[in-house]
Amino acid sequence: MRVKIFTVLALFSMSITGFCQNFQGIVRDSKTQEAMPYANIGIRGKQIGSISDQQGIFIVDLANAKPEDILVISYVGYTSKEFQVSKLDLNKQYIVELTPSAQLLNEVVVRSKKDIIVLGNKGKSARHTGWGDFTSSRGRAIGLLIPAYDIPVRVNSLFFHLNACEFDSVLVRINFFLQDGEQLTPLASQRKNIFQTIKQRKGWVEVRILDDIILENTKAIVAIEWLDAWAKPRSMEEGGSYVFTISLDKTSGYHYQRQTSEELIQLQHAEFTPSIYLECVAISSQK
Repeated sequence: MRVKIFTVLALFSMSITGFCQNFQGIVRDSKTQEAMPYANIGIRGKQIGSISDQQGIFIVDLANAKPEDILVISYVGYTSKEFQVSKLDLNKQYIVELTPSAQLLNEVVVRSKKDIIVLGNKGKSARHTGWGDFTSSRGRAIGLLIPAYDIPVRVNSLFFHLNACEFDSVLVRINFFLQDGEQLTPLASQRKNIFQTIKQRKGWVEVRILDDIILENTKAIVAIEWLDAWAKPRSMEEGGSYVFTISLDKTSGYHYQRQTSEELIQLQHAEFTPSIYLECVAISSQK
């Protein structure tokens, strides 16, 4: 749905008095002018940030940010934009336009469609990790470090085991990252967002990967990011907050956790790690 400027201004209309510590606005595509839902907004290296909502509208509290901090707005398949906090006018509403990035990738040739290569944790236990509440967990992510495989592979499907989904439905995003020091960089072969809506249920969830997500002899992090949830609010007498939890496998490894998109990497070695695995096929690349 195309978002007109006057609609945006109407949504943002408010009286602003005194000093404002919120960076707020809307993210949209520079070519189509369409709003971009669930864009990541965060201070680089810090646990300060948020994501835009379904209409591309965002608000980020910068009360704990420093003037020299860099705020990054990013979206898979688009060139990120950066702002120095000291140069932001926090008394205005920003319209941030992101430009699709041009990525030249090698052609992918599948070597074998018969032999499935499984990477990650295919087991589960009674332990679990996850979230509750509707909005406070938006933009948080849980994931697993996938060890390097000895040949390049293409990801066909991602699986994760739900311990519980009490919401009527939950929207998550699948992200693939490479570790770059204390920061993460998106996997170059992921050119689009991978969204998955999950209804109230338990058990294994399969996410089909339709694009050519390639792991080339390197360690990668696969993460499940909480975006949104829908259900009728309930009181503490009715059971309190709903939960969305992912099972943990009794396999030691590196558990990835993130509160905001630009914070320093949080990889912790643990005896129990998320029940997440990839089904892949061997490939070769050619120019």
